[in-house]
Amino acid sequence: MTPAARTAATIDILTEISRGDAPADAILADWFRGHRFAGSGDRRAIREAVYADFRTGALRRWAVQAAEGDQENPRLRVIAGLTLDAPGEVDSQFDGAGYGPPPLSVEEQGLSETVGKLDVATAPEHVGGNCPADLYPLFVDQWGAESADELTALNQTAPVDLRVNALRATREEAQARLAADGYDAEPTTYSPSGLRGTVRGNFQQLGAYRAGMIDPQDESSQLVTMLVDAAPGLRVLDYCAGAGGKALALAAASGNQAEIVACDVSRSRLSHMEPRAARLGVEGVRSLAVPADQAPEELKNWADRVLIDAPCSGTGTWRRSPDMRWRTSPETIAVYTREQDKLLDTAATMLRAGGRIIYAVCSVLESEGRARVEAFLARYPDFQRLPIADILGPELIARLGCDEDLVLTPKRHNMDGMYGAVLTRRP
Repeated sequence: MTPAARTAATIDILTEISRGDAPADAILADWFRGHRFAGSGDRRAIREAVYADFRTGALRRWAVQAAEGDQENPRLRVIAGLTLDAPGEVDSQFDGAGYGPPPLSVEEQGLSETVGKLDVATAPEHVGGNCPADLYPLFVDQWGAESADELTALNQTAPVDLRVNALRATREEAQARLAADGYDAEPTTYSPSGLRGTVRGNFQQLGAYRAGMIDPQDESSQLVTMLVDAAPGLRVLDYCAGAGGKALALAAASGNQAEIVACDVSRSRLSHMEPRAARLGVEGVRSLAVPADQAPEELKNWADRVLIDAPCSGTGTWRRSPDMRWRTSPETIAVYTREQDKLLDTAATMLRAGGRIIYAVCSVLESEGRARVEAFLARYPDFQRLPIADILGPELIARLGCDEDLVLTPKRHNMDGMYGAVLTRRP
Protein backbone atom coordinates (compact mmCIF):
# COMPACT_ATOMS: atom_id res chain seq x y z
CA MET A 1 0.00 0.00 0.00
CA THR A 2 1.16 3.53 -0.71
CA PRO A 3 1.41 6.05 2.14
CA ALA A 4 -1.69 7.76 0.74
CA ALA A 5 -3.63 4.49 0.72
CA ARG A 6 -2.64 3.90 4.33
CA THR A 7 -3.91 7.39 5.19
CA ALA A 8 -7.22 6.66 3.48
CA ALA A 9 -7.50 3.42 5.46
CA THR A 10 -6.75 5.28 8.70
CA ILE A 11 -9.55 7.76 8.00
CA ASP A 12 -11.99 4.95 7.17
CA ILE A 13 -11.16 3.05 10.37
CA LEU A 14 -11.39 6.14 12.58
CA THR A 15 -14.76 6.94 11.00
CA GLU A 16 -16.00 3.43 11.79
CA ILE A 17 -14.74 3.69 15.37
CA SER A 18 -16.58 6.99 15.82
CA ARG A 19 -19.90 5.40 14.83
CA GLY A 20 -20.28 2.97 17.71
CA ASP A 21 -19.05 1.51 20.97
CA ALA A 22 -16.95 -1.38 19.64
CA PRO A 23 -13.33 -1.37 20.87
CA ALA A 24 -10.79 0.03 18.47
CA ASP A 25 -8.81 -3.22 18.40
CA ALA A 26 -11.91 -5.15 17.30
CA ILE A 27 -12.62 -2.72 14.47
CA LEU A 28 -8.99 -2.81 13.36
CA ALA A 29 -9.05 -6.62 13.35
CA ASP A 30 -12.23 -6.62 11.27
CA TRP A 31 -10.73 -4.17 8.77
CA PHE A 32 -7.56 -6.23 8.40
CA ARG A 33 -9.58 -9.43 7.87
CA GLY A 34 -11.53 -7.72 5.13
CA HIS A 35 -8.41 -6.28 3.44
CA ARG A 36 -6.04 -9.22 3.12
CA PHE A 37 -3.89 -7.33 0.64
CA ALA A 38 -2.54 -5.18 3.49
CA GLY A 39 0.88 -6.59 4.38
CA SER A 40 2.43 -6.68 7.84
CA GLY A 41 4.13 -3.33 7.28
CA ASP A 42 0.84 -1.80 6.13
CA ARG A 43 -1.01 -3.17 9.15
CA ARG A 44 1.61 -1.85 11.53
CA ALA A 45 1.63 1.62 9.91
CA ILE A 46 -2.18 1.84 9.88
CA ARG A 47 -2.47 0.71 13.51
CA GLU A 48 0.13 3.28 14.57
CA ALA A 49 -1.69 6.02 12.65
CA VAL A 50 -5.03 5.11 14.24
CA TYR A 51 -3.54 5.06 17.72
CA ALA A 52 -1.76 8.36 17.08
CA ASP A 53 -5.21 9.91 16.77
CA PHE A 54 -6.08 8.53 20.22
CA ARG A 55 -2.84 9.49 21.93
CA THR A 56 -2.72 13.02 20.45
CA GLY A 57 -6.48 13.42 20.20
CA ALA A 58 -6.70 16.48 22.44
CA LEU A 59 -4.08 18.33 20.41
CA ARG A 60 -5.70 17.45 17.10
CA ARG A 61 -9.16 18.40 18.32
CA TRP A 62 -7.92 21.72 19.66
CA ALA A 63 -6.12 22.45 16.38
CA VAL A 64 -9.16 21.62 14.24
CA GLN A 65 -11.44 23.67 16.48
CA ALA A 66 -8.99 26.60 16.41
CA ALA A 67 -9.23 26.45 12.60
CA GLU A 68 -13.05 26.52 12.88
CA GLY A 69 -13.49 22.89 11.83
CA ASP A 70 -15.48 20.00 13.31
CA GLN A 71 -13.15 18.41 15.86
CA GLU A 72 -15.08 15.13 15.74
CA ASN A 73 -14.42 14.74 11.99
CA PRO A 74 -11.72 12.02 11.60
CA ARG A 75 -10.58 13.29 8.20
CA LEU A 76 -9.99 16.80 9.57
CA ARG A 77 -8.08 15.39 12.56
CA VAL A 78 -5.82 13.37 10.25
CA ILE A 79 -5.20 16.47 8.14
CA ALA A 80 -4.37 18.43 11.31
CA GLY A 81 -2.09 15.67 12.56
CA LEU A 82 -0.14 15.57 9.30
CA THR A 83 0.07 19.35 9.23
CA LEU A 84 1.54 19.42 12.73
CA ASP A 85 3.89 16.44 12.35
CA ALA A 86 4.80 16.27 8.64
CA PRO A 87 3.45 19.34 6.81
CA GLY A 88 5.33 18.49 3.63
CA GLU A 89 3.30 15.27 3.22
CA VAL A 90 -0.19 16.79 3.29
CA ASP A 91 -0.41 17.56 -0.43
CA SER A 92 1.18 14.28 -1.52
CA GLN A 93 -1.09 12.13 0.65
CA PHE A 94 -4.24 14.02 -0.34
CA ASP A 95 -3.65 14.25 -4.09
CA GLY A 96 -6.54 11.93 -4.98
CA ALA A 97 -4.34 9.44 -6.84
CA GLY A 98 -4.80 5.69 -6.65
CA TYR A 99 -6.39 4.50 -3.44
CA GLY A 100 -5.51 7.64 -1.49
CA PRO A 101 -8.05 10.02 0.05
CA PRO A 102 -9.72 12.69 -2.11
CA PRO A 103 -7.85 16.00 -2.53
CA LEU A 104 -8.31 18.74 0.04
CA SER A 105 -11.24 21.03 -0.52
CA VAL A 106 -10.76 24.78 -0.40
CA GLU A 107 -12.04 24.76 3.18
CA GLU A 108 -9.65 21.95 4.14
CA GLN A 109 -6.72 23.76 2.56
CA GLY A 110 -7.59 26.79 4.67
CA LEU A 111 -7.82 24.62 7.78
CA SER A 112 -4.40 23.09 7.13
CA GLU A 113 -2.85 26.52 6.62
CA THR A 114 -4.38 27.81 9.88
CA VAL A 115 -3.25 24.74 11.82
CA GLY A 116 0.26 25.17 10.46
CA LYS A 117 0.44 28.65 11.98
CA LEU A 118 -0.74 27.63 15.47
CA ASP A 119 1.60 27.94 18.43
CA VAL A 120 1.16 24.62 20.23
CA ALA A 121 2.59 26.19 23.38
CA THR A 122 -0.60 28.23 23.69
CA ALA A 123 -2.85 25.17 23.78
CA PRO A 124 -5.04 24.85 26.91
CA GLU A 125 -3.94 22.67 29.84
CA HIS A 126 -6.12 19.70 29.00
CA VAL A 127 -4.22 19.25 25.71
CA GLY A 128 -0.96 18.58 27.56
CA GLY A 129 -2.57 15.65 29.35
CA ASN A 130 -4.38 14.44 26.21
CA CYS A 131 -7.59 14.67 28.17
CA PRO A 132 -11.06 15.48 26.80
CA ALA A 133 -11.86 19.07 27.70
CA ASP A 134 -15.11 18.21 29.50
CA LEU A 135 -13.38 15.57 31.69
CA TYR A 136 -10.33 17.66 32.60
CA PRO A 137 -12.01 19.51 35.53
CA LEU A 138 -12.79 16.15 37.17
CA PHE A 139 -9.10 15.27 37.32
CA VAL A 140 -8.03 18.73 38.47
CA ASP A 141 -10.61 18.70 41.27
CA GLN A 142 -9.32 15.30 42.39
CA TRP A 143 -5.56 15.51 41.83
CA GLY A 144 -4.84 19.23 41.80
CA ALA A 145 -1.20 19.96 40.99
CA GLU A 146 -0.54 16.25 40.34
CA SER A 147 -3.04 16.16 37.45
CA ALA A 148 -0.47 16.83 34.73
CA ASP A 149 1.83 13.98 35.81
CA GLU A 150 -1.02 11.51 36.37
CA LEU A 151 -2.61 12.28 32.99
CA THR A 152 0.77 12.00 31.25
CA ALA A 153 1.20 8.53 32.74
CA LEU A 154 -2.30 7.58 31.55
CA ASN A 155 -1.19 8.42 28.01
CA GLN A 156 1.82 6.07 27.96
CA THR A 157 1.89 2.53 26.56
CA ALA A 158 1.07 -0.08 29.18
CA PRO A 159 3.45 -2.96 30.00
CA VAL A 160 2.48 -6.59 29.46
CA ASP A 161 1.50 -8.37 32.67
CA LEU A 162 0.94 -12.09 33.13
CA ARG A 163 -0.59 -13.96 36.05
CA VAL A 164 1.25 -17.11 37.04
CA ASN A 165 -1.25 -19.94 37.50
CA ALA A 166 -0.41 -21.57 40.85
CA LEU A 167 -2.27 -24.72 39.78
CA ARG A 168 0.40 -25.36 37.15
CA ALA A 169 3.64 -23.67 38.23
CA THR A 170 5.48 -21.41 40.63
CA ARG A 171 6.50 -17.98 39.45
CA GLU A 172 10.09 -19.15 39.07
CA GLU A 173 9.03 -22.14 36.98
CA ALA A 174 6.83 -20.02 34.74
CA GLN A 175 9.58 -17.44 34.27
CA ALA A 176 12.05 -20.17 33.30
CA ARG A 177 9.60 -21.70 30.83
CA LEU A 178 8.97 -18.30 29.24
CA ALA A 179 12.71 -17.78 28.90
CA ALA A 180 12.96 -21.14 27.16
CA ASP A 181 10.18 -19.93 24.85
CA GLY A 182 12.29 -16.88 24.02
CA TYR A 183 10.17 -14.45 26.03
CA ASP A 184 11.81 -12.35 28.76
CA ALA A 185 9.73 -11.44 31.80
CA GLU A 186 10.54 -10.17 35.29
CA PRO A 187 8.58 -10.49 38.56
CA THR A 188 6.00 -7.76 39.08
CA THR A 189 6.74 -5.21 41.78
CA TYR A 190 3.70 -5.80 44.00
CA SER A 191 1.78 -8.92 42.99
CA PRO A 192 3.47 -12.14 44.18
CA SER A 193 1.93 -14.06 41.27
CA GLY A 194 2.79 -11.72 38.42
CA LEU A 195 5.40 -11.51 35.65
CA ARG A 196 5.95 -8.46 33.46
CA GLY A 197 7.22 -8.36 29.89
CA THR A 198 7.48 -5.65 27.28
CA VAL A 199 6.71 -7.50 24.05
CA ARG A 200 3.13 -7.84 22.87
CA GLY A 201 2.14 -10.68 20.63
CA ASN A 202 0.25 -13.90 20.32
CA PHE A 203 0.78 -15.60 23.68
CA GLN A 204 -0.95 -18.72 22.39
CA GLN A 205 2.30 -19.56 20.59
CA LEU A 206 4.24 -19.77 23.87
CA GLY A 207 4.77 -23.12 25.51
CA ALA A 208 4.18 -21.58 28.95
CA TYR A 209 0.74 -20.41 27.82
CA ARG A 210 -0.22 -23.74 26.25
CA ALA A 211 0.90 -25.53 29.41
CA GLY A 212 -1.44 -23.35 31.48
CA MET A 213 1.36 -21.72 33.46
CA ILE A 214 0.36 -18.14 32.61
CA ASP A 215 -2.69 -16.06 31.77
CA PRO A 216 -2.59 -12.40 30.69
CA GLN A 217 -3.85 -10.16 33.51
CA ASP A 218 -2.79 -6.70 34.65
CA GLU A 219 -1.04 -6.48 38.00
CA SER A 220 -3.82 -4.28 39.38
CA SER A 221 -6.40 -7.00 38.70
CA GLN A 222 -4.14 -9.53 40.40
CA LEU A 223 -4.18 -7.37 43.54
CA VAL A 224 -7.97 -7.11 43.43
CA THR A 225 -8.15 -10.90 43.25
CA MET A 226 -5.99 -11.06 46.38
CA LEU A 227 -8.50 -8.85 48.22
CA VAL A 228 -11.15 -11.57 47.81
CA ASP A 229 -9.04 -13.94 49.96
CA ALA A 230 -10.66 -16.98 48.35
CA ALA A 231 -9.84 -19.67 50.90
CA PRO A 232 -10.79 -23.33 50.57
CA GLY A 233 -14.39 -24.09 51.50
CA LEU A 234 -15.73 -20.59 50.84
CA ARG A 235 -18.60 -19.75 48.52
CA VAL A 236 -17.35 -17.05 46.15
CA LEU A 237 -19.42 -15.09 43.64
CA ASP A 238 -17.77 -13.15 40.80
CA TYR A 239 -20.80 -11.09 39.87
CA CYS A 240 -19.49 -9.11 36.86
CA ALA A 241 -17.25 -11.86 35.58
CA GLY A 242 -17.04 -11.04 31.87
CA ALA A 243 -14.83 -13.72 30.33
CA GLY A 244 -13.97 -15.05 33.78
CA GLY A 245 -10.35 -13.97 34.25
CA LYS A 246 -10.75 -13.13 37.93
CA ALA A 247 -12.93 -16.17 38.64
CA LEU A 248 -10.18 -18.41 37.24
CA ALA A 249 -7.59 -16.62 39.37
CA LEU A 250 -9.79 -17.09 42.45
CA ALA A 251 -9.98 -20.82 41.76
CA ALA A 252 -6.20 -21.01 41.59
CA ALA A 253 -5.85 -18.98 44.80
CA SER A 254 -8.06 -21.49 46.62
CA GLY A 255 -6.34 -24.52 45.12
CA ASN A 256 -9.62 -25.45 43.42
CA GLN A 257 -11.12 -25.80 46.90
CA ALA A 258 -13.58 -22.89 46.86
CA GLU A 259 -17.08 -23.02 45.36
CA ILE A 260 -17.06 -20.29 42.71
CA VAL A 261 -19.87 -18.97 40.53
CA ALA A 262 -19.02 -16.59 37.69
CA CYS A 263 -21.98 -14.41 36.72
CA ASP A 264 -22.49 -11.96 33.89
CA VAL A 265 -25.37 -10.52 31.90
CA SER A 266 -23.68 -11.78 28.72
CA ARG A 267 -23.78 -15.53 28.16
CA SER A 268 -21.47 -14.97 25.19
CA ARG A 269 -18.72 -13.47 27.35
CA LEU A 270 -19.05 -16.26 29.89
CA SER A 271 -18.69 -18.87 27.14
CA HIS A 272 -15.02 -17.92 26.77
CA MET A 273 -14.27 -19.15 30.29
CA GLU A 274 -14.65 -22.91 29.77
CA PRO A 275 -11.70 -23.44 27.36
CA ARG A 276 -9.54 -21.16 29.53
CA ALA A 277 -10.44 -23.19 32.61
CA ALA A 278 -9.46 -26.42 30.89
CA ARG A 279 -6.07 -25.01 29.86
CA LEU A 280 -5.41 -23.68 33.37
CA GLY A 281 -6.54 -26.82 35.22
CA VAL A 282 -9.38 -24.99 36.98
CA GLU A 283 -12.17 -27.09 38.44
CA GLY A 284 -15.40 -26.25 40.22
CA VAL A 285 -16.14 -22.88 38.65
CA ARG A 286 -19.74 -22.60 37.49
CA SER A 287 -20.96 -19.93 35.06
CA LEU A 288 -24.39 -18.35 35.30
CA ALA A 289 -26.01 -15.75 33.07
CA VAL A 290 -27.96 -13.30 35.24
CA PRO A 291 -30.40 -10.43 34.66
CA ALA A 292 -28.96 -6.95 34.88
CA ASP A 293 -31.16 -5.63 37.67
CA GLN A 294 -31.61 -8.38 40.27
CA ALA A 295 -29.95 -11.39 41.83
CA PRO A 296 -31.24 -14.87 40.97
CA GLU A 297 -33.24 -16.44 43.80
CA GLU A 298 -30.71 -19.27 44.13
CA LEU A 299 -27.93 -16.82 45.01
CA LYS A 300 -29.69 -14.82 47.71
CA ASN A 301 -27.92 -15.12 51.08
CA TRP A 302 -25.57 -17.63 49.38
CA ALA A 303 -22.07 -16.16 49.23
CA ASP A 304 -19.22 -15.70 51.67
CA ARG A 305 -17.55 -13.37 49.18
CA VAL A 306 -19.09 -11.28 46.40
CA LEU A 307 -16.65 -9.68 43.98
CA ILE A 308 -18.06 -6.79 41.98
CA ASP A 309 -15.64 -5.63 39.30
CA ALA A 310 -18.19 -3.06 38.25
CA PRO A 311 -18.75 -1.56 34.81
CA CYS A 312 -17.17 1.88 34.82
CA SER A 313 -15.63 4.64 32.73
CA GLY A 314 -12.41 2.63 32.37
CA THR A 315 -10.27 5.72 32.98
CA GLY A 316 -7.73 3.50 34.70
CA THR A 317 -7.19 1.54 31.47
CA TRP A 318 -6.59 4.51 29.17
CA ARG A 319 -2.98 3.37 28.62
CA ARG A 320 -4.00 0.10 26.97
CA SER A 321 -7.35 1.30 25.55
CA PRO A 322 -6.66 4.94 24.61
CA ASP A 323 -9.79 5.12 22.45
CA MET A 324 -11.92 4.89 25.61
CA ARG A 325 -11.08 8.45 26.65
CA TRP A 326 -12.86 9.71 23.54
CA ARG A 327 -15.95 7.62 24.31
CA THR A 328 -16.38 9.00 27.82
CA SER A 329 -18.22 12.08 29.03
CA PRO A 330 -19.46 13.40 32.40
CA GLU A 331 -22.89 12.10 31.42
CA THR A 332 -21.67 8.54 30.82
CA ILE A 333 -19.83 8.61 34.16
CA ALA A 334 -23.06 9.64 35.90
CA VAL A 335 -24.81 6.66 34.28
CA TYR A 336 -22.08 4.33 35.52
CA THR A 337 -22.29 5.60 39.11
CA ARG A 338 -26.01 4.81 39.24
CA GLU A 339 -25.32 1.32 37.89
CA GLN A 340 -22.54 0.82 40.44
CA ASP A 341 -24.90 1.71 43.29
CA LYS A 342 -27.44 -0.82 42.03
CA LEU A 343 -24.80 -3.55 41.81
CA LEU A 344 -23.71 -2.92 45.39
CA ASP A 345 -27.34 -3.08 46.53
CA THR A 346 -27.75 -6.40 44.70
CA ALA A 347 -24.54 -7.77 46.21
CA ALA A 348 -25.90 -7.11 49.69
CA THR A 349 -28.82 -9.48 49.00
CA MET A 350 -26.49 -12.32 47.99
CA LEU A 351 -24.19 -12.17 51.02
CA ARG A 352 -24.37 -14.34 54.10
CA ALA A 353 -23.98 -12.84 57.56
CA GLY A 354 -20.31 -12.16 58.22
CA GLY A 355 -19.53 -12.23 54.50
CA ARG A 356 -17.65 -9.66 52.42
CA ILE A 357 -18.29 -7.56 49.35
CA ILE A 358 -15.16 -6.74 47.37
CA TYR A 359 -15.94 -3.70 45.22
CA ALA A 360 -13.56 -2.75 42.41
CA VAL A 361 -13.53 -0.43 39.41
CA CYS A 362 -10.80 0.06 36.81
CA SER A 363 -11.28 3.81 37.19
CA VAL A 364 -9.11 6.48 38.77
CA LEU A 365 -12.11 8.70 39.49
CA GLU A 366 -13.17 8.92 43.14
CA SER A 367 -16.78 9.39 42.05
CA GLU A 368 -16.76 5.76 40.85
CA GLY A 369 -14.65 4.41 43.68
CA ARG A 370 -14.52 5.77 47.20
CA ALA A 371 -17.68 7.86 46.79
CA ARG A 372 -19.70 4.78 45.85
CA VAL A 373 -18.43 2.90 48.90
CA GLU A 374 -19.23 5.81 51.23
CA ALA A 375 -22.73 6.05 49.76
CA PHE A 376 -23.23 2.30 50.23
CA LEU A 377 -22.11 2.40 53.87
CA ALA A 378 -24.53 5.26 54.49
CA ARG A 379 -27.38 3.14 53.07
CA TYR A 380 -26.38 -0.04 54.91
CA PRO A 381 -25.38 0.53 58.55
CA ASP A 382 -24.92 -3.23 59.04
CA PHE A 383 -21.81 -3.06 56.83
CA GLN A 384 -18.40 -1.71 57.67
CA ARG A 385 -15.17 -1.21 55.76
CA LEU A 386 -12.43 -3.80 56.31
CA PRO A 387 -8.96 -2.23 55.95
CA ILE A 388 -7.11 -3.94 53.12
CA ALA A 389 -4.02 -4.27 55.32
CA ASP A 390 -5.92 -6.99 57.17
CA ILE A 391 -5.83 -9.03 53.94
CA LEU A 392 -2.73 -7.94 52.01
CA GLY A 393 -0.55 -7.34 55.05
CA PRO A 394 1.03 -4.11 56.32
CA GLU A 395 4.32 -4.55 54.43
CA LEU A 396 2.68 -4.67 50.98
CA ILE A 397 0.29 -1.86 51.91
CA ALA A 398 3.21 0.32 52.97
CA ARG A 399 4.94 -0.26 49.63
CA LEU A 400 1.73 0.52 47.75
CA GLY A 401 1.22 3.68 49.79
CA CYS A 402 -2.46 2.87 50.35
CA ASP A 403 -4.55 3.33 53.46
CA GLU A 404 -7.83 1.52 54.13
CA ASP A 405 -8.68 0.98 50.43
CA LEU A 406 -6.71 -0.02 47.33
CA VAL A 407 -6.00 3.06 45.20
CA LEU A 408 -3.69 2.46 42.21
CA THR A 409 -2.60 4.74 39.36
CA PRO A 410 -0.17 4.30 36.46
CA LYS A 411 1.93 7.22 37.70
CA ARG A 412 2.43 5.87 41.23
CA HIS A 413 2.43 2.14 40.59
CA ASN A 414 3.01 1.60 36.83
CA MET A 415 -0.12 -0.51 36.48
CA ASP A 416 -3.70 0.12 35.43
CA GLY A 417 -5.62 2.58 37.57
CA MET A 418 -7.81 0.67 40.00
CA TYR A 419 -9.89 1.17 43.12
CA GLY A 420 -10.77 -1.64 45.49
CA ALA A 421 -12.51 -1.81 48.86
CA VAL A 422 -13.63 -4.63 51.17
CA LEU A 423 -16.96 -4.28 52.94
CA THR A 424 -17.99 -6.79 55.59
CA ARG A 425 -21.44 -7.49 56.99
CA ARG A 426 -21.54 -7.63 60.74
CA PRO A 427 -22.59 -11.06 62.05
